[in-house]
Amino acid sequence: MKALLISSSRFGGVSRSDIAPPLNLLYIAAVFRKSGVASQLLDLNLVPVSGPDKANDEQMAAIRAQLLAYTPDIVGISCLTTAHFPFMLKVAVLARKVLPRTKILLGGVHATLFAREILEHCQEFDFLVLGEGEEQTAKLAKAISLGKLDDLSGIQALGWRTPSGEVRINPRRNYIEDLDSIPMPAWDMIDFKLYYRNHSNWYNPKQHDIKISIPLLSTRSCPYDCNFCSAHETMGRGFRRRTPSHVVDELAYHVNTFGHRYFGFADDNLTLDKRYVIDVCREIAKRGLDIQFESFNGYNLASLDDEVVDALASVGCIYAILPIEHGSDRMRNEVIGKRLPREKIFEVINLYKKHKIQTRAMFIMGFPEDTADTLEETRRMVGDLAPDMADVFTLIPFPGTRVFRQAIRDGLFIRDIDESSLWEGVLPLNTKGAEFYIKPYAMSLEELIHWRKGFDAISADLLARKKK
Repeated sequence: MKALLISSSRFGGVSRSDIAPPLNLLYIAAVFRKSGVASQLLDLNLVPVSGPDKANDEQMAAIRAQLLAYTPDIVGISCLTTAHFPFMLKVAVLARKVLPRTKILLGGVHATLFAREILEHCQEFDFLVLGEGEEQTAKLAKAISLGKLDDLSGIQALGWRTPSGEVRINPRRNYIEDLDSIPMPAWDMIDFKLYYRNHSNWYNPKQHDIKISIPLLSTRSCPYDCNFCSAHETMGRGFRRRTPSHVVDELAYHVNTFGHRYFGFADDNLTLDKRYVIDVCREIAKRGLDIQFESFNGYNLASLDDEVVDALASVGCIYAILPIEHGSDRMRNEVIGKRLPREKIFEVINLYKKHKIQTRAMFIMGFPEDTADTLEETRRMVGDLAPDMADVFTLIPFPGTRVFRQAIRDGLFIRDIDESSLWEGVLPLNTKGAEFYIKPYAMSLEELIHWRKGFDAISADLLARKKK
């Protein structure tokens, strides 16, 4: 049996020039392999396009060509966000037309949030994999290979149809506690040369030859409940860890097999457990790995202190994102739910600076409770922290978040929202641009635009200084 795994492509507006192999699909490919299913990966980020207006047509042509050449028994589609869904539905329609008997799977946040609606309206999708997908993917592959698809009620976190066409959504009972039991991502199926870029302008204290930042997961899930985050919908509320030796095995594999020495941790909350982080650092040091690394999503600042930052810096941490979210203490802690004291933010950035770790402070503007005064507090904090870089993102009220429900309840969306059609991906919630989706209780759209321009100017000024 064969599977073709199709990734989502990133949207425009991403500031970094690099792309990385899709880690989620590499985990699925590894699970398929263990289940006796061969896989190919089609990363739409690698499809050459002649221009933005032709990208969709050229990507669809590439998908058609690979479907015909590979003739997979399973097509697995990753729908990263709600905004990706309209295109991924077209992919499913194409796959069904080209290979009518192929089983089509959809996974990702959007599939998890709107499983029933998608199955009710889109006959092209046979199965929806909800949230963390390795366990049900393995069981589903076995059922497909044996032709036993009449009753899949024993597979948790799966959306499917009975032979009579009834939509069933199997609830999730648990998450994978033993993360070491999951096979390492199928890195050997990647032609890394397709991902290599010139990163000579990156911060590079060790003067390595950096061609790529390899994504890596050491933990899964996050126990916090920030009002703008929907990560719990896919990974749950707990906090699960790979053993330190298991994590460093993967680091060592890249160093020894491919010569990769730059890594990006993709954990939702990398440093939540102080002792765990220190143990990972000790394992890296024990094996003498000469690497550098960053975190794509940020560090849990509340758990950082001298001991942790010393350990991170000693084994190659050179770039740290600070997910501060807001300069107002009330907004950050009471409204957003961050539980991050002001003094801790300044303590941590000073620890980073002591070790010459580059810092990127991350904030969000446009919450329902924002005012000119709260945004001024963010502006002042950026100035007082003096990070190497800073981004103040426009709030994106993703479905599945508390702030989305609040905006629906209080009628804060700027455009009319039909909740019954959200499954269609009609909200283009995807970029860091100037577009606003909701309006705060006490601010006008004109005021928001004024602050948006001001924050963009601050970010641009910091970036210009960094380049000098």
